[in-house]
Amino acid sequence: MSSTAVCETWQRREATLSVDDFFDRLNARPGALFYGPGDWILLGREPLLVAGSHTLPALAMDRRGDAPPICPDWLGFVGYEYGRRFERLLPEPRPGALPLPDCQFVLYREVELYDQAHRRLFSGRRFLDSADAALPARVDLGLGPFQARKIGDTDTPAAYREKVATIRSEIGRGNVYQVSLTRQERWAVSGSRIEFARRLFAANPAPFSALVTGAGFTIISSSPERFVRLREGRLLAQPIKGTIGRGANEAEDGRRRRELLGSAKDLAELAMITDLIRNDLSRMCVAPSVAVAAFPRLETFANVHHLVADVVGAPAPGLDLGGLLAALFPGGSITGCPKLAAMLRIRELEALPRQVYTGAIGWLSADFGQCDFNIAIRTCWEAGGELRFGVGGGVVWDSDPAAEYLETIAKGRSIVACLS
Repeated sequence: MSSTAVCETWQRREATLSVDDFFDRLNARPGALFYGPGDWILLGREPLLVAGSHTLPALAMDRRGDAPPICPDWLGFVGYEYGRRFERLLPEPRPGALPLPDCQFVLYREVELYDQAHRRLFSGRRFLDSADAALPARVDLGLGPFQARKIGDTDTPAAYREKVATIRSEIGRGNVYQVSLTRQERWAVSGSRIEFARRLFAANPAPFSALVTGAGFTIISSSPERFVRLREGRLLAQPIKGTIGRGANEAEDGRRRRELLGSAKDLAELAMITDLIRNDLSRMCVAPSVAVAAFPRLETFANVHHLVADVVGAPAPGLDLGGLLAALFPGGSITGCPKLAAMLRIRELEALPRQVYTGAIGWLSADFGQCDFNIAIRTCWEAGGELRFGVGGGVVWDSDPAAEYLETIAKGRSIVACLS
């Protein structure tokens, strides 16, 4: 396969910057901003190449100057329903999707990478050896104060509780062990989408936040969950299962942390998904490298506490993006197990396609030696003035239908507050 030659020139300087500074750098050109506390902030602007599937053009990268230690060449996302390409037994998605791609990766002309720990800014510019660059396009990020009005919900509280009961019946029959059930809210929006993204990050500074803009759509993610990272020859997946709302004061918050860590139901949920992901990683890793490095860990966010596991493995030689997605996608924490059986129940019960929600947003290097993707939860997507977001949770035999619905309220609280 012939490669497209790409020349990069890099400069490095010391700088003290914040996420707000990068919001200020966004403009009417399509772009992608990945941000969160503690690690790297990534900004790409002005598309050079756009790929609409996981089969990416081969690139020969010529990196010149003071290049950064990470190589985020392709930035983009994969929607939940894209997983059907790797599992043909899944039926067609339901109708009702907003107009945005189900998969898109972009090589941007201008890239800025900020190392927050060492306060170093790497600025890069790319050039192609051909005229096959993407045509210039503009995006509408809205002007004026951001405003929103709720226009719909796929499920009433009673309807959601009934679906939880249906899943419990399926579990009782032995057809499935766990299903991640979600619902969606629909809002009419106007004004600056960047203002909304700022609000959401201020309310919930999640480690895997993202803002992706394209012709006709905007994606704003405030995700706490990593899907998978590849770095220095090691894959890391970090599934989240088990959630409890924050307490009103320090004493109550401590009690809730202890309650979550001692919850047999939540630990069982996490154990099932950890085992599923360990099995998925084994499909593309060298034996016997796959291991559970941590179980459970407690992570605390603005509105909730979560239980998390770390699952690691060494990828087999020749692994590419298609192989990774075929083995892992969608992430087990947002499907359930067995994965295919859970996804079939999701298709039957959920009223709208999930689109980018519960898919993955992130980046990869041209040689696939590095990548980092989130699970796109706490994620909004907007087109034509309509914004949607989804919330949900894993349903197991011990689930209480009323408590499951309240969990969705807790998970969506930051988004609703920022919309309101």
